[in-house]
Amino acid sequence: MTAKQFLQEVRRMDRRIDARQERLDRIRERLEAGRRSSVTGMPRGGRSDWADTADRLIDLERRVNGAIREMCRMKRLAAEAIGRIEDSRLRDVLEYYYIDGMTWEQVAEAMGYSDPRFVFRLHGRALLAFVVPEEVRE
Repeated sequence: MTAKQFLQEVRRMDRRIDARQERLDRIRERLEAGRRSSVTGMPRGGRSDWADTADRLIDLERRVNGAIREMCRMKRLAAEAIGRIEDSRLRDVLEYYYIDGMTWEQVAEAMGYSDPRFVFRLHGRALLAFVVPEEVRE
């Protein structure tokens, strides 16, 4: 696995977790709406839609929590490897973009550059200086 592949995976993990969290929120809303509307006093047979939704919610919460734990582990490994880079500008580019999830324009602004193209050059140098942690090498 290259430095860029590893760091891109760390960045993508955040987005996947955000998407799952949004799905959790939608299921919780449906669960709450279903719970309110299912109190009719009429007898029902079998399992309710509410119970099925609750089961889905619990399953998804487990998966999200597992993904969060893995993301934290990967971000810790990435941050440690970035921290070993001597040039602070190279560290900043990698941290801002891959750890903090900033856009290239935001990275340039945070670093005080008016042109993101300079940040791209720093990024290329930073990737050469980055050593992929042994724990994730293929």
